[in-house]
Amino acid sequence: MPLEGFLREIKGFLKDSQIVLDRENLSHFSYDATERQFMPQVAVLPENGSEVSQLMKCAWAHDIPVTPQGGKTGLSGGALPVRGGIALSLARLNRIIEIDESNMFAVVEPGLISNDLQKALNERGLFFPPDPSSTVDSTLGGNVAENAGYTRAVKYGVTRDYVRGVEAVLPSGEVITLGGKMVKNVAGYDLISLLVGSEGTLAVITKITLRLLMKPHVRRTIIVYLNDLACAADLIVAVFKSGVIPCAIELMDNIAINTVADHLRAPLPRDAAALVLIETDGHSEDEVHREALEIAGLCRNSAGVTDARPAADDVEAERFWTFRREVLPSLKALGKDHLEADVVVPRYSLPFLVRFIGGLEHSSSIKIATYGHAGDGNLHVTILHRRRNFAELDEAYGLLEVIYRETIAMGGSLTGEHGVGLTVMDYLPMQIDGEALPLMRRIKAAFDPKGLLNPGKIFKE
Repeated sequence: MPLEGFLREIKGFLKDSQIVLDRENLSHFSYDATERQFMPQVAVLPENGSEVSQLMKCAWAHDIPVTPQGGKTGLSGGALPVRGGIALSLARLNRIIEIDESNMFAVVEPGLISNDLQKALNERGLFFPPDPSSTVDSTLGGNVAENAGYTRAVKYGVTRDYVRGVEAVLPSGEVITLGGKMVKNVAGYDLISLLVGSEGTLAVITKITLRLLMKPHVRRTIIVYLNDLACAADLIVAVFKSGVIPCAIELMDNIAINTVADHLRAPLPRDAAALVLIETDGHSEDEVHREALEIAGLCRNSAGVTDARPAADDVEAERFWTFRREVLPSLKALGKDHLEADVVVPRYSLPFLVRFIGGLEHSSSIKIATYGHAGDGNLHVTILHRRRNFAELDEAYGLLEVIYRETIAMGGSLTGEHGVGLTVMDYLPMQIDGEALPLMRRIKAAFDPKGLLNPGKIFKE
């Protein structure tokens, strides 16, 4: 599509260093963590909200599609410019505008790396619970756009639970300001919650107000090995019945364990069917220690458990959490292609889903790794197949659809935290039927009547 008029206008308020046109540098804006690639015609790097507003007005006037981008760590293709046009990188809007210790709020820009906020808060004894596995690369704007989950969501909730205000630019370039440093606010429709998780299809968020907590003083990690994966799922259900509310429960199956052991040269028991990590936290040393011992004792008396113990110290605990964070990078390092189902079911259904996946028949060259945030019923089921083997690719897609259908039958969702984007778009009608999907399309049209903002995502055209 012609860009001449658009480029003439934006050169009036952007520096040359904020406009990328050469193909080599444009390629940096063409991919995300899905490893798919779509080339934009131009990439722009605004440095403040006013420039984002001006850019959107120009794109609107010239009918050019715009794809917002953050750290490009997403696993659903939400940051891919599938219609070409403009890649709108928010990487330079990366400031911490304010940390309000008295009211326990932070005001940040969307390009801020998640881990940079955590470091700044840690110095003040504060805590922003949402902490996805990609925290060293992902941006807060991307986390808000996808309503990112994370290991501690079991106890603390997801990103939406902490966003109390936003400044956002509509596709037409108009700016809206919603919410603020308020604990309670029921004035009008909750547009903040609508924008959180909208995957950049409704507006471009340029400022975020986040609720903070005091950082827990004590954490304990319990390391559990089992000889049966389904027993691991049963164990997780039993932990919650004990009355203890852990802040995280993570699961790795045998394939995940061995892949991490190979990739990191980690001394993990290769014959274990499952590794479960359970974390408790709080402000009282005695209380957290008691809860950790209680959980460890419960685990030792559970079916399939071969070993259960608290981590020796914080160093060992962090080493095991690193093993968990490195599962997907380790699987990718195998050099195979993969499809991933980010499925979530009610927690009591987790053992049944795990047993179902374990019973799926497939070719010997295909592997299915199961790991994820088992404490909230959210599993990442990764189907590995050989590159450029089209028979295996067809089989992998068949397995993916079967897993999706079983998830829906159990009252679950096709995606717990990665979003719909491109990867789940074709399957969305399985879960959302009746008038709900047309209603969502009408909401999209109300915000973006021209369909220019992050087109080709969520809704199949």
